[in-house]
Amino acid sequence: MGSGPEAEDDLILKADHILTDHVDQALHRGALHPLNESGKITAKDITATIGDLATGQLDPHSLADQLTFITVIGTGAMDIAVAKQAYDKAIEQQIGQTFDFKA
Repeated sequence: MGSGPEAEDDLILKADHILTDHVDQALHRGALHPLNESGKITAKDITATIGDLATGQLDPHSLADQLTFITVIGTGAMDIAVAKQAYDKAIEQQIGQTFDFKA
């Protein structure tokens, strides 16, 4: 995902909201690239980033009952965020193992 056609252009253009993990990369690669190249979509057309949702800068309820297109390029930021959530949960539940990276 993120580096090739993910949806028909018409669907993307009809979307009430567009979200992505990284605005510049989304316009440079993936489903938004051809639309950006043709001038049909610019950074101003992207409602928010997934980070905006995660940090509460965008209320997900504001997207209710509307067509929202989400394109994830995969910058690694989500991988780190998910890993942090898993780590915190493991610490909380006192499960898992430690690992010495120097060994």
